[in-house]
Amino acid sequence: MMEEMTMTATRQGPPARLRWTTVFLLMAGLLWGSLPAWGGVRIDISKGGLTPLPIAVPAFVNLGGDGQVATSGVMGSQIAEVVTADLERSGLFRPISRSAFLQMPDSLWKSGPQFRDWRIIGAEAVVTGAARQEGDQVVVDFFLYDVFQGALIGKGKRFTASQRNWRHVAHRVADEIYTRLTGETGYFTSRIAYVSQKGESKRLIMMDQDSANPVELTHGEHLVLTPRFSPDGDNLFHISYSTGAPRIFRMDLISGSTSQQGEYPGLNSAPAWAPDGKRMALTLSMDGNPEIYVKDVGVGQPVRLTNHAAIDTSPSWSPDGRRIVFNSDRAGSPQLYVMGAGGGEPRRITFEGNYNAAPAWSPRGDLIAFVHGGGGRFRIAVVTPEGKNMRVLTDSWMDESPTWSPNGRVILFSRQQGSRSQLYSIDLTGYNERLVPVGGDAEGSDPSWSPLIR
Repeated sequence: MMEEMTMTATRQGPPARLRWTTVFLLMAGLLWGSLPAWGGVRIDISKGGLTPLPIAVPAFVNLGGDGQVATSGVMGSQIAEVVTADLERSGLFRPISRSAFLQMPDSLWKSGPQFRDWRIIGAEAVVTGAARQEGDQVVVDFFLYDVFQGALIGKGKRFTASQRNWRHVAHRVADEIYTRLTGETGYFTSRIAYVSQKGESKRLIMMDQDSANPVELTHGEHLVLTPRFSPDGDNLFHISYSTGAPRIFRMDLISGSTSQQGEYPGLNSAPAWAPDGKRMALTLSMDGNPEIYVKDVGVGQPVRLTNHAAIDTSPSWSPDGRRIVFNSDRAGSPQLYVMGAGGGEPRRITFEGNYNAAPAWSPRGDLIAFVHGGGGRFRIAVVTPEGKNMRVLTDSWMDESPTWSPNGRVILFSRQQGSRSQLYSIDLTGYNERLVPVGGDAEGSDPSWSPLIR
């Protein structure tokens, strides 16, 4: 559990608008996200690429039991390092090297920023924070300043959690900074589940979005596929061959227990959680042909939604739960179709290329990510739910399995490189492509990105 509170310390200043040098995000002419309540930063969108915001994140000071700055301890520095890495990895921020700082963390915490010193090194925002231990708890306070206006951005914030969750506290700080400076919800307090392969063994692994704290969910006894997080992040659908045939299982990530989600003849695959967490869409071939069905999680009988001689599979729900996008070859090649959550006549939304599959509806509802094939290459692309403004984001020969960050800003996917599969992420603008390490010499594929974990 984690507690947070807003701090009404004497450092609180007037609301301020942080001046960005130039932050331009390539997109189809829309402004995403609402502006912060205090006026905040407006992110301008054009086709000019982006210039990351220069931000200074000094080491957080360590406080003793008396509230005074301690001369020893590493917790504060470790927290600042995680915050810095989160912001830099987003591609929207350029953390300034600590070697350039003119004001030291102790002075910054005790007296507030010497804004002239931060302007000299080109910082447009500066963070100051402190960490202290209270029993088995870690308490972290931080403040965010607009260097040019010389004022606080919002109020101070305090997060409290168990010491073993100190990295989670750091991610919460990074999320708060991200939100205040972009107007969008952050995504750093989230997890990734994926299929890890080492030799012939495949296992389900869950880790933090920054690749830290990996946890082995299955142990390689049986083939496993397609992990899918529940809307609350506490459960995971996956395919397992533990009974001999591919069947859908639900794993409770709190207790570790698993339960099979039905035993239907033929194919049981492509599980997808409804946004309410109470229903699932899936692909079954029990009537002789792969079709899309919906059923209540754990109970009840599946209700068939599609009825066509073609293969219908890979359902994904819209965030409002009213529509489902799926993949079908009813037009002669795999294409994307959208239908109501209760079924009905589907509408085709992809027409470019002879292969469009594996759709994933954005949490924002405005885009659908998918695998676009053509010319012997398979790349990650996005399209609106109306089938407009298709854009190819990646440029490789075998990219697959797209999944969205909780805020709909970043797409995670797997990429085949030679004989190995690895995880990559890319901003929805097509910028900031990055390798997501999975550790050791293991491969990573078929990722699923969790909601925010509070």
